[in-house]
Formats: sequence, structure tokens, C-alpha cells
Amino acid sequence: MDRYCYGNDRWRIVCFGSAAPVRRAAELLYAVLAQHVSYIPVCEQAPLTAQARQDSLILLGLAEEKELAPLLQAGGVPEKGYLVRVAQSPFAAGRQIAVLAGAAAADVLYAAAEFIEDYLPTARRTGTHEPYLRPLFSGRMPLYENRTAPACAVRGIWTWGHCIYNVDAFARQMALMRLNEITIWNDFAPLNLREAVECFHSYGIHVIFGYSWSWGEDVDVRSPEALTQWTQRALEIYERDYAAAGGDGIYTQLFTETNDDMLCGVPIADAVTQWVNTIGKRLLARYPGLRIQFGLHATSVKKRLHVLHAVDPSIEIIWEDCGAFPYTYLPECRGSDAETDAFTEKLCTLRPGCGCGVVLKGQLCLDWTRFEHQKGPYLMGCRSAASFSAREREVSELWHYVQSRWMENGTVCQHTIAQLARHHAQVYALVEDGLLEAGAWLPVALYAQMLWAPEEPFPALLRRTAARTDVRMA
Repeated sequence: MDRYCYGNDRWRIVCFGSAAPVRRAAELLYAVLAQHVSYIPVCEQAPLTAQARQDSLILLGLAEEKELAPLLQAGGVPEKGYLVRVAQSPFAAGRQIAVLAGAAAADVLYAAAEFIEDYLPTARRTGTHEPYLRPLFSGRMPLYENRTAPACAVRGIWTWGHCIYNVDAFARQMALMRLNEITIWNDFAPLNLREAVECFHSYGIHVIFGYSWSWGEDVDVRSPEALTQWTQRALEIYERDYAAAGGDGIYTQLFTETNDDMLCGVPIADAVTQWVNTIGKRLLARYPGLRIQFGLHATSVKKRLHVLHAVDPSIEIIWEDCGAFPYTYLPECRGSDAETDAFTEKLCTLRPGCGCGVVLKGQLCLDWTRFEHQKGPYLMGCRSAASFSAREREVSELWHYVQSRWMENGTVCQHTIAQLARHHAQVYALVEDGLLEAGAWLPVALYAQMLWAPEEPFPALLRRTAARTDVRMA
């Protein structure tokens, strides 16, 4: 059977539903379609009109939509996943349909991302060098069908707010990589935080606000007065800067970023448990249901992990610095795989039924030799085109180095992500100053794909990821 469907007609986009991520999906698809055709494409809301049924169609919306449901074929859409299907049109001979359906609005956006980044590059290939590529949306397009759901439910990026040069471009790139959560750390909250949150939400991305509960400060952990002061300070910062900003939770760090396990003569594990519970209890009393993430550096508590059982079960622990790559800044820092596995297992099973996650590293981080803490509020994502271009030149050389090591050691990260996925852990990557606005740098794109398919053989995963049009090979 010919594996292609035919149609020399016009294509149009039809949206089922108006949720923000569905509209964002339509925007991405429209931009691509308009790039490859000579006419002004039509993009319209459902229901399907008689005229629309005579064209080839890109149909996108929730799987539950009545007009879409019959086009999903047997199998439907996976729970918390999506379907991408390119087939012959049931409405008109010689026409085609591309069905992009999701279990939720964000999943529709991910279906669009796969259509754009996985299907279309493959559809362009002729299989010969005469020529290598064929026109898209003209003539025949390959039949295709894929139903998928992510291995990891929470797929995130951890970054400093001042490193976001353009909010919309950053959020769009995350969505194309099918990431759904961002932790944004600030010394001072940006003035345009609410607008930034709305932008990320429109791409189906949850926003976690990161701020200090004594991280980077000198504190006497033995002092009840110091704990009282920080409890009040943490509450005041949240109420002043974040409570009304529309985010999805907060993330904090205290005094665990050290290789020492004692502070002021007190075991850090004991002190930090008391502090995070005390401050967290005050916030939760005022804001019941507030999602609180406790960022914990394993280096200072690894000898007393049992103490962390006492952390309030409603507070999520997000671990970092848990050993060799993928927990280290440098992706060539390989350690004992058995030790990394064993420690990861301990973290995932330490508090059964409680929220647990990790921040993986080995991407790009801040240049701490040039770093300066913020001195006051600022505007996030409002950097000039000139500063963007200057940073792109700098960052490309750095990504060259990082990507070479990911090609060598990517299987190590993939193995750890597969282990984390089996425990339903939340997974974030530290990309502190990587300029995602310029594209999906290969190491970040590999990480993102691993969150969906950690069991896929690495050569196939690498090939699939490198072929995407948004991926930057530094």
C-alpha cells in the first residue's frame, strides 16, 4: 500500500475550543503552514463548515470534542497524553487531515509540537539526494500516527528570573520541548511577574516562585529569634510579592548548600527540618493548600537522611547535588553508577506518598565570577535585541562543550530519569543562563525528550532529537 496520502489542495486549521494552550498551538501551526505555502492560510474555530470539509485540514482540540472523537480511530488518546494522526480525509477524496488531539489543553499544544518538530521534518525527506527535501503541504504527505504520554508528569526548568531575556520566546521554547513547569528564582520579584505568569500559563506551563528562606545569608540556626525573624520575613515576602501574582506554588532554599553537615554546632539536617516546618506551617496556616517546595542540597544531610522523615508531608522536597552526573554541574563528572542509583532510590523512597523531585544539572549555569545579586525589583524578559545577540555569541561556545559531553554521557542521565519516572518524581533541569529563547540547545532537548521516553535506545533518541527544526547544535 502506498504510504502517502494525496491532495494538491489548500490546507486550513480548525480549532476545537478556545483554551489558551489550544490557541497557542494554533499560532505555532499557523506560522509553520504560512511559511510553506504561497497563499494566506485560513485558521478558524469549529464547527467544521461545508467549505472546510473540501480542504485538507489540521484539526486540533481536546479528544472529548464531538467532531474530533470519530477521527481518533481505535485507541483514542492516552490518559494525560495526545494523538498525532495524518490520514486521508473522510470528508473529500484526495484530501488529507492531520488530527492533533489531547487529553487536556496543554496536551493539544504538545501534539502540535510533535507535528511541527518530529513529523514535518520527516515528511520533508525524500529518501534520495535528488533532492533531499520535498515541499510541505503540497502534493503528498506521509501517513502518520502516534499516541503517547510522558513518563514524567512534572517536567521542568529551574532558572534565575534575570536570565530570561524574553518571556514569550522562553515559554514558547519550553512548550515546543513539551516541558510543563518552571521555577523562577529571584532576589527581588519582577514588577511584571503577573504578566509573565499569564504568558507561561498560556503555554500550559506552571510557574513556581523561588525565593530565599535564609539561603545566602548568615544565620544562627540555634537562635529562636532568628527563626522567628525569618518566619515573618518569608511570610511578608510572599504576601507582598507573590500571593497575588497567579503562580502555582513557591520554592525555597535555606542553609544546606555546603559540604559540611554541621552549622553553629548543630546538625544541618536537624536544624533545616525545624526551620522549614516552622516557616511552612505559618504560611500554610495563612494560605491552606499553598504548594511549597523545599530545595535541599544533599551534600549537607546525606549522613542523616532519616531526619528528613519529619518534614511536613505537605511540603515537597526537591533534591539537588545528589552525587555525580546528572546531579553535577559538569556533564563529564561521571561517578559510580551504582552509588548514584542507590542514593536516588533512597531519595525517592524516603517519604512514601509525599512530594519528591530533583534538580538535575550538567547544562549551563551562571558565571558566578561575574554574578551580582539583584539590588531591587526589575522587569523580567525585557532585554534588548542587542543584549540577546551578544549573549547568543557567548553562549554558543559554552553549549559546544556541554553538548559534546552529553553525546558521550547522555545515557547516564537517561538511566537516572528512567529511575525517577518509576517513582513518579518531579524532574527539573538547572538551566540558569542558557538562552533558551535562541532555540532548544541539544543537551536541553535531549533532557526534555528523556522525560517522555526514558526507555528509548539512546542512539534513536539522539537521532530523533537532533532532527528537530528548533534544536540548536552549538
